[in-house]
Amino acid sequence: MYNKTKVAILYIATGRYIKFWDFFYKSAEQNLLLNSSKHYFVFTDCKELLESDIEENITYIKQPKLGWPYDTLMRFNIFLTQKNQLKKFDYIFFFNANTEIVKTITEEDLLPLNSAENLVLTHQPHAFHKNKKQFTYDRNPLSNAYIPLSQGKHYFTGALNGGKSVNFLEMCEHLNRKTKEDLDQNIIALWHDESHLNKYALDRTDVKILPPYFTRGEKEYWKKESKVMFSDKSHYRFGGHAFLRGETDQYIDQIEWKKLNGKPKKRISFRLKQYIKSFFI
Repeated sequence: MYNKTKVAILYIATGRYIKFWDFFYKSAEQNLLLNSSKHYFVFTDCKELLESDIEENITYIKQPKLGWPYDTLMRFNIFLTQKNQLKKFDYIFFFNANTEIVKTITEEDLLPLNSAENLVLTHQPHAFHKNKKQFTYDRNPLSNAYIPLSQGKHYFTGALNGGKSVNFLEMCEHLNRKTKEDLDQNIIALWHDESHLNKYALDRTDVKILPPYFTRGEKEYWKKESKVMFSDKSHYRFGGHAFLRGETDQYIDQIEWKKLNGKPKKRISFRLKQYIKSFFI
């Protein structure tokens, strides 16, 4: 009998983002790395979960809500609070709160099994078809996340990343340090942790890049082969984006949401551009 690969799953669910936890957990148990031993580290301020009975494959860690944008900006610092536990695992992966695993993801699909691979990153599902000058890298030369217009090949989402445990923790240490250096100068990167992640990934050759259609947004219904879906945080069933962030206590209702969003768009031009670009990545 062989020892199963041990994978730590990182998940932040502070404030109202706890709404997503059950959706993610059930989908991950059903579809994610079924031949590995998974353990979930859930950073939350949900009293009910923190006081619940101990579960064999879940560790709930008390994490106060920091407020927007610090709940996302400081995620590397949050992860490092569990460094001593996380380094016991073979691999570590972070999934955004609004993630659902909609198709089976095997070890071969996700893990960096090639000897030259240490980290795993994912194309931003709405942006991979753009040219590098259109990528929303941080263009502020005073920020540690700065990337000039002439540089960059891919734009990675901050919503799904991972790697071998030692390399992932090394990345967290580096990005946490760079984020804090920026904050000391009153600088916040354009897209927070995602901006710093893209800077870190620039010109690295030890990254397993997941296929363009591996993930999709909830509205991108035409990406039938996607294995990961990011739920629409602006949707009325979650209260709307501002409600989730705690920027308002007003829960957007279905009527208001439909006024803002209208009918689903077919987005033929966008779809065609992505389809063509997917052959060249």
